[in-house]
Amino acid sequence: MNNEILGYYDGKFMLGNHELKSFDIVPNSFLDMQQMEEMNKVKIQLFNIESNTISNDSNVSFEIEHFIKNEAFLLVFGGWIPCTFIKKNTILLADRNVISEIIRRYKNGIKKADEPRDSFDNIFLNNNNIKLDISPFVVEGNEQRIPTYSMIDKEIDNAIKDIKSALPNLEIATYPNGNTYYYQIKDKLKPIIEKRINFLQNIAPKLNKQFSKKTREKAIEIILKSAEETELEKNDIVIILAMLRVLMKGNKTAAQLVLKDSQTYSETNAYNATFDLSTIEMLINLHIFHENNTDYNIALITKDKGLSLFSSLFNNMRVSKRNLGKIQIDAKILYSVFSDNEELLETYQKWLKNETT
Repeated sequence: MNNEILGYYDGKFMLGNHELKSFDIVPNSFLDMQQMEEMNKVKIQLFNIESNTISNDSNVSFEIEHFIKNEAFLLVFGGWIPCTFIKKNTILLADRNVISEIIRRYKNGIKKADEPRDSFDNIFLNNNNIKLDISPFVVEGNEQRIPTYSMIDKEIDNAIKDIKSALPNLEIATYPNGNTYYYQIKDKLKPIIEKRINFLQNIAPKLNKQFSKKTREKAIEIILKSAEETELEKNDIVIILAMLRVLMKGNKTAAQLVLKDSQTYSETNAYNATFDLSTIEMLINLHIFHENNTDYNIALITKDKGLSLFSSLFNNMRVSKRNLGKIQIDAKILYSVFSDNEELLETYQKWLKNETT
């Protein structure tokens, strides 16, 4: 199949001649995203299909070819899905670059540029029953630092005004406690963001290199020592980011793109990287809440390739522990993304278990 015979038409999702009233989709992996970027092809696996012409117990697998550049990535719990396959009744978290793109691209519900629709348009110019959640945009702020309440208020007002001017019919998610909802997210994130910034400013300049088998060992020692000095929890995602920066093979890896490392690593670099991680955590937490309490589907839309690749590394996610309001997530990272320093992975695993200092 190709993308000329599937997608939304007149508010209906069509797969060839079959109308799909609803479906579930298997999240795609990091390798799938690499394939899409390199070959313009991606595999699709649908299940729990509700259709008058397809059996409910059918699993449908196929590959589609993209003939247009990807304008955005749709991240979900445990991977990602092509934007074409956004599900109805989705709360769609949108980061700063997506809000900016909406404002740039549309006016009064019409695309400004005279060019063919792409996957981004398929989301925002169709009646897909989505709600846009502006939390990542609002809580990040526009000054590369943790915003104050007044800054949050201003961001909310500007975002709503500009989005409604661009897409009047797009529903923006609202919450019973109003702006306090965003204050609470910011207050929750502030302590951990500050710790992560300190950690990254300490280690990032020392990681701005291509590693050999010998230099990786020293880098891992620096990361683990700094993590203890910063008093981060051992399974914090920022430590995983730093470890992947050292251990992933290849140039311009997903970890390197998120870390944004340099020899003169600024607080702005660190804030941007830590907020990328916080955005992934927003997606996970919102998914877990709605999975257990509502019928909403949760996705994060971004134009950030590095964030998308990094998030897609974590497959087969599951909640393994809940304690005092904290949730522990287990996930698998494909072994093939790592360099040949297997003993360093073992060093990290022992450190996590307090078997080494």
